[in-house]
Formats: sequence, C-alpha cells, structure tokens
Amino acid sequence: MIHNGIDIVKIDRFDKLKDNKKFMDNTFNINELKYIHSRNNDTATIAGLYAAKEAFLKALKKGIEFCPLKDIEISHSSNNAPSIIFHNDFDIDNISLSISHDGEYAIAMVSFIK
Repeated sequence: MIHNGIDIVKIDRFDKLKDNKKFMDNTFNINELKYIHSRNNDTATIAGLYAAKEAFLKALKKGIEFCPLKDIEISHSSNNAPSIIFHNDFDIDNISLSISHDGEYAIAMVSFIK
C-alpha cells in the first residue's frame, strides 16, 4: 500500500523558534543541527525540515506524539537531495521526500510503501 503525507508551514513562524534551544534540540538531531548551521541557520531551511517531519507523520497516519521528532532524520545527499532516515523499529521501505520553498511558505511531501 502506498502512503502519502504533505505539510505546509509559514516560514516566519520559525523566526523565533530557531533561537529556542529547547525547541531545536527536541526537534532536530545532531546531523540536522549541523546541516542547519551549514545553511547559516536559515529559517526557510528549518521550516522545510520541520514540514518534512510532519509530512512523514501524516503519511504514517500518526500524530506528533507518536515518536520524538529527532527520530525522523532529514538527511541530504551530496547533490543536496533530501531523504528520510527513520530511527525506529517501524518497517518502512522506499521513502520518497520532496521539500520546496516559495515566498512565505515551505512545503514537504512524503510517500512510501508499507
């Protein structure tokens, strides 16, 4: 069965959150924090990563309480293509992720087969 999830966020919602250490540490793992730092703590980057985590949970048909958001790692390949690494025992194959930004919004879509 194919599962899909999509999430859209307003980028400026993360302007203050990016300075909230507790939020950042609870939401992003060390690899994601390094990536965010490499992008000069860009708010659009943070918003896109967050939208990807939410889209993944929606594809799972689970709420934010299902697992720590840090367990959903958004990784980037050498060509900057995003992917998801799920640090959980859930068996999921063929996860596809797309993140886009336009103006005031970031959007992410996730699909996988389970």
